[in-house]
Amino acid sequence: MLTQVNVDDEIHRLKEQLEKMAAKHNFNFQHPDVISLSQQLDKLITLVMRNKWHGK
Repeated sequence: MLTQVNVDDEIHRLKEQLEKMAAKHNFNFQHPDVISLSQQLDKLITLVMRNKWHGK
């Protein structure tokens, strides 16, 4: 089970990875690796927002 602290840490970690990945690919935001990492981050943020919206 993910706690809020774990989720916050994971979001922070993914953001840092995304910055590095984007830089690695010359800020080509259409590169498959950048898109994949961005989608992972999006899913986690969406999960957090849904839980907050539903009061969980």
